[in-house]
Amino acid sequence: MTCRGSDAARAATVFGAVALLAACSSSHSAEETSKAKELVAATKSAGVAPGLTVDAAEALYGTSASQLCDALDGGVSSAEQLLLTGNLTGRRDKVITTDSVTYGELVVKTYCPDQLSAYDDLVDDIDATKVTR
Repeated sequence: MTCRGSDAARAATVFGAVALLAACSSSHSAEETSKAKELVAATKSAGVAPGLTVDAAEALYGTSASQLCDALDGGVSSAEQLLLTGNLTGRRDKVITTDSVTYGELVVKTYCPDQLSAYDDLVDDIDATKVTR
């Protein structure tokens, strides 16, 4: 996959914003750091999210990744499924990469492994696109 100039600039902006958020955040607990290190190691091993740092993971997920784990708790409604898969209107499928599905799985395994079956159900029907590098 090749990135056009605007795509590369957009990606750089997103990573810059994450880095700024991480730099401005308060000190992190030992549990946040431990979970973040676990996630970063898992993403590196899987070859996804190469720019993820421990500081960014701490800032994004804290100790519980509540933005994802809470959504998966008790199952996902059809409206939540549309939101979590980026298909807000339900009309047209969005391109979701295999890397993003893998990344989401690693976040769930790290922060709320008891919700893994709910995540698997969520992504079961997604026809993820393989990204070639």
